[in-house]
Formats: sequence, structure tokens, C-alpha cells
Amino acid sequence: MKKITIAVVAAMLMASACGDSTNSYADKFTNIDPTWAVTADEGYEWALVKDANLPAITGSPEWNNYIAFLEEKLTEYGVVDMFRNSWTFDRWDTTDDSSGWSLVSDGEPVRVAHYAANSGVSADEGITAELIYYDHENPPDSIEGKIVVFTVQPHPQPPYDDNYKVNFTFNDYEWRANDDSYWELFEFVPPEFSFTFDIWWQLRQRFWDIAADGNAAGHVIVYDMAYERTEGLYTFPVPPNHESPGLILSREDGAKVIEDAKAGKTATLRLEATIEESEAYQTIAYLPGRDYGTPEDEQILLINHTDGPSITQDNGALGLLAIVKYFSHMPQENRPRTLTVFLDSRHYYPGMERAAEEFSWLTRYPEAKDKLVGIIQAEHMGEMDYREVDGKVEAVGLAEQSYLWSRNNPVLIDAAVAAAKRYEWERVQVAVPERPGINGELQQVWWGVGAIALSGCDRCLDLPGFGLGSFLGFYWTTASGIERWNKELFKNQAHTMTELAGLLMTADLEAIKPE
Repeated sequence: MKKITIAVVAAMLMASACGDSTNSYADKFTNIDPTWAVTADEGYEWALVKDANLPAITGSPEWNNYIAFLEEKLTEYGVVDMFRNSWTFDRWDTTDDSSGWSLVSDGEPVRVAHYAANSGVSADEGITAELIYYDHENPPDSIEGKIVVFTVQPHPQPPYDDNYKVNFTFNDYEWRANDDSYWELFEFVPPEFSFTFDIWWQLRQRFWDIAADGNAAGHVIVYDMAYERTEGLYTFPVPPNHESPGLILSREDGAKVIEDAKAGKTATLRLEATIEESEAYQTIAYLPGRDYGTPEDEQILLINHTDGPSITQDNGALGLLAIVKYFSHMPQENRPRTLTVFLDSRHYYPGMERAAEEFSWLTRYPEAKDKLVGIIQAEHMGEMDYREVDGKVEAVGLAEQSYLWSRNNPVLIDAAVAAAKRYEWERVQVAVPERPGINGELQQVWWGVGAIALSGCDRCLDLPGFGLGSFLGFYWTTASGIERWNKELFKNQAHTMTELAGLLMTADLEAIKPE
């Protein structure tokens, strides 16, 4: 009975919100016309621009190229009043190859997988100092003036706390596709099955805090990963600029360095970098609805960040572009609500979003919040799943496990499930973090800038809406280009989010209010 009631209510909402019943476009909001929607090949052409500009870190020439492409396409699709909300910051930068960074331990060169972002500058000849091993159980009394070597802390043993369960295991859900392709809920997921959770567990251990606070001359992070997983591995969460030059090593290359550190050997660490004043900006633009420019205007926020090191971190803006492209086919008078595009630039910014909160669009222009009535967020689109077997990275042969988040409202939840099924989004879990899943357990939390949709935080807008996010897995690295990307999956995800945007553009707001 519940599903019939919701379906009937949703149909009534669509009919009333579209205004004039003679509107010939009314059925195209949640019944996607394939001749308007992005195709897989078109998405691939867009992704080629991202692939040609990696890593796209805020303020860099590559990032500026990517944004210029997005702005050009948005203009082509009819947005108006586009502007850049900008400010300046100190941008740290080094070479994209190892010509600018190296490590010699006890007289022997060591293969380096990548640099630690925002981690200071060595002299051209490098920093020569005593190595010291950081034992997490028994930390050294002082690391000042030394090159400190970190290894990652192992995964905990069960029973797991809620923080571990929600971030590093498969969670409960409302509905999921490909039900037999997941590990057990709330259990440790071995990297031989998928290294999605393992790489995030290791990456999140904020070693730069220890190195910087302890005045270490430099630091080396040895991850428990094969070289293929660590090559190009970008630092995340992204630290603020600090003075402790750092390098990243793989399991096999770090073994000798760990032993050298335990023996107090000497090493030379070189990280040539520059720090220069650069411009950061957020792009805001509007695909106008029928009431745009009047007090009656209501707006759906399309939000994501634009900066990141890989083909998918972050390509969510391409998904938002697909939504704008689709609805640009309708005359303005037939669009009940305005689509407001907000492309943020602070996820790979020094210190991340909160470090630049005072400059953000909605901080500088708080009145813009008054017109927002719904939200769509998208990130990490078109990803495939990978595992590590015998020191090598292997494709699993399936899409990366991903989430379609919904606010807690039956109309929204049913719409999310229906759209994911209709467009055959592989390995997606529909999640509503504000309530228990079908097994009565935790559901995955809403990630990234899309969490602005929620209630209960100082940045939250408490709006009805949906979010898209795939686990990054292999896509944390600058080595993840378009050859590891799936255009058909991108298309299916984009069509799903386009249909859900259509629901938000037409629904009665009281009927989709989050509970």
C-alpha cells in the first residue's frame, strides 16, 4: 500500500508543480528523453579534457584549463549571470615526476612513489639528517631535526566502533544493485577482494601533523601497499602548507628505509618546490527557471568541487554539466525552478574547505541561500573496482561500489531506488544516513561538499536532495587516467541524477521535506 500511495502522490506533485497541464515538457522531467541526455561517447569526450589536465589542483594551469572548459560548456547550454567568486592563496607546487624529489638512505638511492603535498621545501641539494623510526606504541621522545619514518597503523580487530564501521566496511542500505558482489556488512574487507577501504584507512592517518608539530627536518611515509598502488598517491585529507618535506614509499621500497631508521642511519631527502600567490575561485551560474530574477524564484543547487589529482577526483562537475545540458532543451518558461551551478575549488586546497570558509560564495553572499529549495551533488563518476594480488593491481571486473544518497523522505527514497534501477547503475547502494538501513544498522554517511544538504552543522542547508559518490579505490592517484574509466557507467549515473534533478524541479516542497 505504501508504494502505491507514494507513486500516486508523486504523480500528483508532478502534475501540479509543472504548472499548466498543457505543458508539453511535463513528462520529460522524470522520464528522460534519450535524445536530450548525455551519451557515453559525449561523456568520454568531456572526460578527455579532464584526463589531459591531471592533476587539477586549485590554482594550477591544469585546473584553470579544466574550469575554462566547464564554463565554456555551461555557457553553450544557456546559463546566465555566471561569475567567479575569487580570492588569492599561497599555492605549493612541485614537479609531477620524480625529477624534483628523491631519497637516498644510508648511501643507497630509494625509488619514491610520490611526494607529500604542501609539505615544505628542501634545499636543492636536499636535507641530510639522521633517520628515526616512529613507533606508534612507543613514540620517540623527540623527532626534531631528524627525518622521521612512519608506517601505517594496522586495521583494528573487531568489535569495531561506529567510526570504523561506517568508513571502512560495507554498510547497511535501503536497496543495492548486484547484491551478490559485496563483502559481508561491517566486516574487514581484504585488499585481495577490493582495496577501496584499505587504501582509505591508510591514507587518512595524518602523519604530517606529527612531523610538523615535532619540528622534524622531513618525513617519509611507508604505506603497506605495492608500488602500483602508491605511485602518484596524493595526500588526503589535504593538509595546510607546513614545513616538513615529505615523501611516500611503497611496501617493497620502504622496507630497507624502515630498517635504516631503526638503526639510526643517515638519509638525504630532496623535495624541490615553489610557493607562489595564486587565484582560487568558485564558479556560480544559473540555468534560469520561469521565475528567475523575481522574488518567486526557487533554485535547485547543483554542487561539487572541481579539484583533484585523478580522472575522477573530481569529475562530478561533468555529471552536473550533463544535467544542465538536458534541461537546456526546455524553454525557460517550462522550467519550474532554476538550476544553480556551484563549482567549488576547496577540496584539494591547502587545509580543505574549512580553511577558506570565510571566502566561500555562501559566506560572502548568504542571501543566496534564501532561494535554494533542493540539492544535487555528484562526485567520482565512472569508476571501476581494483584489488591487490601478489603485489600487483588487478581490475576486479566490476564497477567501483558507490552510493546514491537521499534525504529521509519516502518520495525521495523511492525515486532514488527507481532511477538507479531504471538506468542500470551497477553496484550502487541507495543510502539514507539519517535512518537505519533495511537490517536496522548504520548507513553510509554523505561525503564531501554534498553534506551541505543535511541538517545539524554550521554549514548545513537542510534541503531535500540527492548525492552521488563512488569509493575512490585506485583513483586517489595521479596515475589513474581515462584508460581506467568507464563511460557507460558515467552515462548511467548521469541519467539517474538527471531524473532526480527533474523530480526536485517539479515536486511540491512540503511533500519532499526531509523527516
